[in-house]
Amino acid sequence: MKTSFLTATALIGLIYAVPAAQAARPAQPTAPSRAAMAVAVAKYLAQHGDFCIGKFNWPIDVPLAEFESTLPTRDTTQMPVLENAGLVASSTATVERREGEEGAQDVKQVPVRRYQLTEAGERYYLKKKMVSAGLAGQPVVHGGDFCAGRLSLDRVVGMEKPVLVDGQAETTVTYTYRINAFPWARDEDLQGVFPMVARVVKGEHSMQLKQRFRHVGNQWVAVQAWEK
Repeated sequence: MKTSFLTATALIGLIYAVPAAQAARPAQPTAPSRAAMAVAVAKYLAQHGDFCIGKFNWPIDVPLAEFESTLPTRDTTQMPVLENAGLVASSTATVERREGEEGAQDVKQVPVRRYQLTEAGERYYLKKKMVSAGLAGQPVVHGGDFCAGRLSLDRVVGMEKPVLVDGQAETTVTYTYRINAFPWARDEDLQGVFPMVARVVKGEHSMQLKQRFRHVGNQWVAVQAWEK
């Protein structure tokens, strides 16, 4: 009888413990409306919708040896086409390059072809704080970038079910976009050496992009790739 009494008591304790444990669980975040996320994406693109190609710092020096290599690089392929389009101008120069381990480095004079933006090219260089993901995902701040256009929201296609991350709701939104492409970005020769530019320009209204958002205060805020 003693054993039966203890078993019954334990069962009663479990019955009351289950609701208590459920009550302690954090409430699942409510899914935002499509309209609310459209506002969030539109705001994000209004601030960060510059579509640029990652040529942050000018002039750009390309070693002459790279033009003689059988393996073309991005710069040896792209820069001459930009020059043919009148967006950059080139000259020859010599720069110092350090080779070897720190403390035992050799300084070499390296001949390069130096590319500088022309007056026409300067129109597409946006002098604005730009942040990219560097090594190990660490943010790298730049003073500007050479850009191909600006993106704006076309429509929200869908969103993932919100989850709690460190106590805050997060969701990832999929959307299509409109693009105000600059004239150079629609040039077929330039699109040939900038395949991502071609893909984004031609993907207007159909190519789907994703962006992560976090619910902060009473609004959904975009989370950048380098943010936790």
